[in-house]
Amino acid sequence: MSLRTTMKSSHRRNRQSPTPDFESGAGATVDPRVYRDLKASEARYRNLIDNVPLPLWQVDARSMTKLLDEPGLFAGNYGDVRGRSLEFLELANDTVVVTGVNESAVELLRASGSEDLLGPVGYLFAASPDTAVRIVEARFAQRRNHVEEMKVRAFDGQLLDVLLFATFPQTPDCADLALIMMVDVTAQRRTEQQLRKVQSDLVHASRVSALGELVATIAHEVRQPLSVIATDADTATRWLDRAEPNLPKARELMTRVAENAHRASRVIGRIQDMTAKRDPARTPVDINAIVEETTAFVSTEARLHAIVVSQRLQEGLPAVMGDRVQLQQVVVNLLLNSIQAIAGSGPERREITVETSYGGRGAISLTVHDTGGGIPPEHLDRIFDGFFSTKTDGIGIGLAICRSIVGEHEGTVRVDNAEGEGARFVVTLPISPGHAIGRERQTFV
Repeated sequence: MSLRTTMKSSHRRNRQSPTPDFESGAGATVDPRVYRDLKASEARYRNLIDNVPLPLWQVDARSMTKLLDEPGLFAGNYGDVRGRSLEFLELANDTVVVTGVNESAVELLRASGSEDLLGPVGYLFAASPDTAVRIVEARFAQRRNHVEEMKVRAFDGQLLDVLLFATFPQTPDCADLALIMMVDVTAQRRTEQQLRKVQSDLVHASRVSALGELVATIAHEVRQPLSVIATDADTATRWLDRAEPNLPKARELMTRVAENAHRASRVIGRIQDMTAKRDPARTPVDINAIVEETTAFVSTEARLHAIVVSQRLQEGLPAVMGDRVQLQQVVVNLLLNSIQAIAGSGPERREITVETSYGGRGAISLTVHDTGGGIPPEHLDRIFDGFFSTKTDGIGIGLAICRSIVGEHEGTVRVDNAEGEGARFVVTLPISPGHAIGRERQTFV
């Protein structure tokens, strides 16, 4: 016999068990005054429940408790509910019943009346079955309360986001009863989703804006390999058109054509990555690789302003769990900010240093230090504010986006003026434990 069949049989027996009839003459006689007091108490309780502004469900789990104590089933050894048969959980949804609700619950689920919400509790968890499992686990772990966010489907078909509170009274006469309360957070979640979309659009606009500032660099990066391809292809054709074709020379030139085609393709690929509008994807990211890629991306722009970009990268750094394109955007924005600071102040030494290191306390540090004019002290507290810029032609979203992205990665970004010259931006990002820390390497572009 299956578990479900056995439990159904037990459930039927429990439902058929006689219960005292307090209103008839059978059994003990109840004092009329006690009966009136009981009815008055019930009315006060009913009035209190009806006037609570939160949706409330009164739940009776006595039938399920009897089933669990049935010999040959679980005999009180509830253990891990999640590991039990799905048949048990399905039957639990059938045997645990809603015995009372208030008007707020009726309104929340768009029901026609309270009678729609009475009976087996399963309808509450049809859209979030795992929540039912966790409530049962909490009940049998003898916890007083259980709180979590879940989804519940209203009678008009709308899926609602709610914050659920399940309370299990600890008194002996209420041991098998529970109160369920819900707070509708659908509007808040919808607003948060809209805010995330606005933020995503702003981040995307920032990337496109950064590419607009690099238009000369991009044109040069694409034009140069295409020019080489055209020249080498023409030369190879002439070698092949000779009376005695020089195949080795033509092969050498065509190899260069292929290499430059791949180079142009990589440039276009980087541009596509920066301009693509997509959801963030968290993967293990090598911060040193991010620095090398972004430094190469802005190298032509730096050379146009006679700026040297140097790298001091500590090898063996552990990966950071993050979105590769977003972290690239942070470094590009910081580098462009430094390039513009140097170009606008005209210092004698024109240099940007990008450094990575293990800063201790489970975080990698990324530092971008330039030799520009620095940031006026009165602006240091506002430099990351949206739409604040120290440049007359700046729109003030680049550094704000940096702070937003770093914050989403549970990191921090700060700025100060380095002693003697320029600004220094320091980004910290959390790392995974248990990774070796290696030596430092230096490169210049």
